[in-house]
Amino acid sequence: MPQYSIRGGVHPLDDLHSGKKATNGSPIQAFIPETVQIPMSLFLGKPSVPCVKAGDHVDLGQVIGEADGFMSLPTHASVSGEVLSVEPQMLMAAAPVVTVTIKNDFKDTWVRRKPLGQSVDGVDPAAIIPAIQAAGICGAGGATFPTHVKLTIPEGKTCDSIIVNGAECETHVTADHRTMVEQPARVVEGLRLAMRALGVQHGIIGIEDNKKDAIAAMQEAIRGQEGLHVMPLFTKYPQGGEKQLIYAITGYEVPSKGLPIDIGVVVLNVGTTVAIAEAVLEGTPFISRVTTVTGCVQTPKNLRVRIGASIAEAIAACGGYGEQPGKVIMGGCMTGFCVPHDGMPIMKGNNAIVALTQKESKAYEETNCIRCGRCVQVCPVGLNPYKLKYICDRGDLKAAEENDVMECVVCGCCSYICPARRQLTSSFKITKDAIMLEARRAK
Repeated sequence: MPQYSIRGGVHPLDDLHSGKKATNGSPIQAFIPETVQIPMSLFLGKPSVPCVKAGDHVDLGQVIGEADGFMSLPTHASVSGEVLSVEPQMLMAAAPVVTVTIKNDFKDTWVRRKPLGQSVDGVDPAAIIPAIQAAGICGAGGATFPTHVKLTIPEGKTCDSIIVNGAECETHVTADHRTMVEQPARVVEGLRLAMRALGVQHGIIGIEDNKKDAIAAMQEAIRGQEGLHVMPLFTKYPQGGEKQLIYAITGYEVPSKGLPIDIGVVVLNVGTTVAIAEAVLEGTPFISRVTTVTGCVQTPKNLRVRIGASIAEAIAACGGYGEQPGKVIMGGCMTGFCVPHDGMPIMKGNNAIVALTQKESKAYEETNCIRCGRCVQVCPVGLNPYKLKYICDRGDLKAAEENDVMECVVCGCCSYICPARRQLTSSFKITKDAIMLEARRAK
């Protein structure tokens, strides 16, 4: 199968092994928090409707928020214990989100659904997608798009291949890397279940070549299984972007304003495939995930974290801060979000917590564009960031849309490479958000 490189791209922190050296050899450790705060909007779509109240006792895996339509998911308790509150809280969204807070009794009294079968081949294909929705599974790579929606193929479209995204090109993040090394069979089972649900014969696992142990583990896991392939990829950011990964593996481009299914492809994250296998073969809902905790902490680790655990507790499980951080980021340093405080809960899409030192988090002052063109060279979707920046900064939404700002994947390559320290990516994100808000208001 041919191997292509993506257009543009950068190698952030290349001299520091992309910030991954501290955790890429660290085995996954279980972490159980004292309290969890579980928002009803853990996924992209209509929030769950809470079905518990303060004072209730809940079991691990119990539904605490019911799905509200097709573009919604149920939400499950990630610990057993007492519900302390059900109330709006200000988290990372623009408005308060209804959040269920549970005090852990550390008994882990389970409520599991009945597994659909003990092996992939013994599962009824028609039952797989409903089980995925019932388990509350969404994209674990950050976008948190409901997986059952992604696997529901629109009329007139066909899926020829499913790609598992094992690129993990972001700085500092090693959660998927360790998952592939330690649970390769589970990754393959989740992929095969998705293939079985859609009647697809081709499954491809794309892994950047800086993860040689993960490549070897996955190649061994697919040995003798027809239709499955492991594709080693050249290491380059942002190859883990959905459209960039598809091009790197297949050589085909997703059309402008189109979706992967328009060219017959569905992409799933490594963590998502594991969640699928656990839901279908064990009856376990999506109540925990692997999260890398690194940066200026005493002992950087890869933790299997219960959803809703606070960042502060996860950092304490790593020995606490090594020094006072300047910023704490959910995700990697290229696309992650700075949190207002470390009491924020870890969500289904949070693959990393990175604590940056005061020096590392120092903000640089913007200077004038020198027209060097580096931002154009590294843009993975072929935009003109320097031109788009002027349009966005003057608030001209129509012109920004005409100049394809909605095609921006907010990868941060342009800001990273800019010698004038222009805050390009943030301008584009603000403008994209404003355009989408206007579109919603116009409906």
